[in-house]
Amino acid sequence: MNYLDTSALIKRFVLEVGSGAVDALITREGPVATSRIAYAEVFSALARRKREGDLSEQAYLVASRQVEAEWMAFVLVDVTDNVLKSARRLVERYPLRGFDAIHVASALGLRKELGVELTFAAADRRQLEAARAEGLTVVNVEAKHH
Repeated sequence: MNYLDTSALIKRFVLEVGSGAVDALITREGPVATSRIAYAEVFSALARRKREGDLSEQAYLVASRQVEAEWMAFVLVDVTDNVLKSARRLVERYPLRGFDAIHVASALGLRKELGVELTFAAADRRQLEAARAEGLTVVNVEAKHH
C-alpha cells in the first residue's frame, strides 16, 4: 500500500514535477492512503495557487471537482489520539512541521494496524528522512528515477 502526504497528493490534481510518479502510484499500484487532514491541506494549496495566479479560476474548479470525485477512494486515516502522540514523538526526534509529523505518524499507525508493508510517498526531504528512519520504505515523487 502507498501512503501519500499532501506534497505528493497535490500532484494528482495540479500538473507539476512529480505528477507522473503520483499518477503511477495511484493508478497502477493499488490502494492509496492519506490522512484526513490532507483534505484541508490540498484545498489550501489549490486556493493559494489560485490567489497567486498560478491556477486560473477554471483550473481551480476542475482540480476541486477532481479532489471531490477521488477523495472517498483513498484509505483515509483519522487523526486519533494515538496518531497525535506519535506525531509528538516524531517532532521531538526530527525537524518536522506539525502536519508533516501527522502524516508520518498516520502512515506508521496504518502499517501497524493493517500489518502490511507501506510505502511513504512525499516530496519533502525532511519528512522522507524521518519516515525512512522510522522504518518505512520511501519514495520521493520528485526524484528523476521514476
